[in-house]
Amino acid sequence: MSLISFIGIPANILFSYSAAALRAFGDAIHPLHFLVFSLIVNVVLDLLFICQFHLGIAGAAWATVISEFIGGLLNLSRFFWGQNQLKLTSSDWRISWAKLKRMCAIGLPMGFEYSVSAIGAIIMQDAINQLGSAIMAAQSAADKIRQLFTLPMESVGAAMATYQAQNFGARNRDRIKRGILNGCLIQIIYSFGAFGILWFSRRALVTAILGNGSPTTTASALQYLTIIAFFFPVHGLLMIFRNTIQGWGHSFYAIVSGFGELAGRLVASLLALTPLGFVAICYANPLAWLISLIYCGFICRFISKRGLLKP
Repeated sequence: MSLISFIGIPANILFSYSAAALRAFGDAIHPLHFLVFSLIVNVVLDLLFICQFHLGIAGAAWATVISEFIGGLLNLSRFFWGQNQLKLTSSDWRISWAKLKRMCAIGLPMGFEYSVSAIGAIIMQDAINQLGSAIMAAQSAADKIRQLFTLPMESVGAAMATYQAQNFGARNRDRIKRGILNGCLIQIIYSFGAFGILWFSRRALVTAILGNGSPTTTASALQYLTIIAFFFPVHGLLMIFRNTIQGWGHSFYAIVSGFGELAGRLVASLLALTPLGFVAICYANPLAWLISLIYCGFICRFISKRGLLKP
């Protein structure tokens, strides 16, 4: 499966880049439609490859790669046959080393930031593994449910990065400030709504994933969701401020926020080996989010006060 996923990296790049480019043109609707369509294709191919062709995990991997490639092609179609179609000339295919250098200066630090955060997740997973199979199952199930509710916050954060970059280039400080305030308002309203939905549906969601399994596992999953849901506003605000920094082009500062998340998860992982046990795991992500939010909020204020918003 790892080999197939590696082979499919170009498809992932095609989809991610083309969707981001469309959003940069102000078109956020079509990437969403193509994403939903590619997800449907993914499910259909999963059923075909696994149930009909009996390809197992390899079939699931190929289904993901193919669906991402189709989604990327659909995004590209908007550039060449959409309302605002691009007409490329021979000069457009020439490599601009200055622009390439600028893209690497922004993109590589962002990628490194996510790598640092992933290291923290690996460290935390090691601590979870030492707590036993029941805790592993509880945390895994609960975190899948958590992602269902926090992914929209991350999508708003991605939109914020594009919005801030556009207004940063236009040197429109008023729109930059209003964007931050409105983004924070959206995240807070959504966080309270998500908390309410999760509060009343958490047991049904856990049962849907774990089934009628061990009461201890179910109770641990419910505990994880109850604790982490209180910190949804922290995660939402972090997505606003971190992506604002990235949209302004200050990628180095965003890298440091990744180390903040790493530190939070490292501390929680160490505490998980004490009598606190699973409770520390429940607070790992919230602690990581809080440390990074404090840092990103300070950096946004620092950049704004020092006049570093001028391109």
